[in-house]
Amino acid sequence: MALSAALVELVTAFAGRLRWIGLDLSIVELTDALRAVQHGGLDDRDRLRRLLRITMVKRSADIAAFDTAFDLFFPAATADAATGQPGDEPHGNGIAAEPGDPPARDDLLNRLVAALRGEPGAGMRVLAGQAVAAFAGLGSGQVAGSERYYQYRVLRQLDISELLMRAMRLEEQAGSSGLERRLTAIEQRERLQDLRAQIAAELQWQLAGLGGAESSLEHLRESIADVEFLRAGPAELAAMRRTVRPLARRLAAAARRRRRLHSEGRLNVRRTLRRAVADGGVPLHPVWLQRRRSRPQLIVLCDVSGSVAEFAKFTLSLLHALHAELPRLRSFVFADGLAEVTDLVRGSPGVIDSRLLLSRPGVVRRDGHSDYGSVLRQFLDAHGRELSRDCVLLICGDARGNYRAPRADLLHALRQRVRRVHWLNPEPRAQWDTTDSTISRYSGECDTVTEVRNLRQLGEWVDTLL
Repeated sequence: MALSAALVELVTAFAGRLRWIGLDLSIVELTDALRAVQHGGLDDRDRLRRLLRITMVKRSADIAAFDTAFDLFFPAATADAATGQPGDEPHGNGIAAEPGDPPARDDLLNRLVAALRGEPGAGMRVLAGQAVAAFAGLGSGQVAGSERYYQYRVLRQLDISELLMRAMRLEEQAGSSGLERRLTAIEQRERLQDLRAQIAAELQWQLAGLGGAESSLEHLRESIADVEFLRAGPAELAAMRRTVRPLARRLAAAARRRRRLHSEGRLNVRRTLRRAVADGGVPLHPVWLQRRRSRPQLIVLCDVSGSVAEFAKFTLSLLHALHAELPRLRSFVFADGLAEVTDLVRGSPGVIDSRLLLSRPGVVRRDGHSDYGSVLRQFLDAHGRELSRDCVLLICGDARGNYRAPRADLLHALRQRVRRVHWLNPEPRAQWDTTDSTISRYSGECDTVTEVRNLRQLGEWVDTLL
């Protein structure tokens, strides 16, 4: 019974941590998990993972976050790793050389190239553990930086691009046909992404052992929100996609709480005194004036050209996920042309594919490079009559118009027709007004111009909007 009570407490604490990092977990699901654990047997860690995943996770997009949190909260026994039990490959075992040991480094790089080519040998997880042991610098037992810092150290020493080039050159020397080389290149890139993911998982495991599971869970919650839109790699973008909807749920819940707390306005003296007559003139039941919450129409213009396409995708996805709080939302995307995508955003099941945005007729009219002046003219001509003082205009982009006329006078004309104009720029502020950036030409016509480089900043801005 003591073990059972401790287990109930541990699973309940794990459920609380899952809610904390953004997973939607109800009391019913927690109850199902406890029942499954109590009747399922606990002699197998993988079985425990499956039981909790089946009962606690509702959406496939949350599986990766659940698995990472499980590994941190229920770490594998080191004895299993040492004895090499099947199903648990050793973490961090293998070469223990320092980064400056050339023979060990060269041997590891050769084995990584062989793994990228699909040759038999050690798996990616084992190689990732050896790379972390050799290059991360965690041998001192002290944590000197974040997971991203250590991941950067490992990847810099491995020189991922050079590994891929070596593997491709070996394929060319093998005399493969052009089609075979292209197919092999695709497989090698997929294996490379697997290597990145395994290195990240290995670092999470080792940092959890050094800094504690709580700090690692906190880092899991915070790190993805701090990844910059314009510098994120494929794996980081995938993690950000999984974070958008939990972030939207937290923002919507906070907005509802604020609305309930501040829904009552000033005291209605006349009705309070009238009701007090029945109580002998004592105002036992005061009547309050209800606040009228203004919910303006939000019109979003998102630049989907070049690298800012990812920023637009996450902005639209976050606003779409908040549709209950933003019922009057119209969305437009542009490059050197303009197209409305309100129907696409409204019908999207989750994060929107950039290709769907770019393929909408009208987005690309000439060369596909941003032309803010032309887009503002198109929007003013096509939708200017639909604007009113009940509208809020939100522009998302880097204001880089490829040295074309910025036409800030057109934004001024739009500003005269709407209540407010906000501009979200995903570039660092230090890069504003450099080369072809003309953000200062537009800032005078905006109520706010905000640097939004990651999900955290985007969520904070949307929170103020709500």
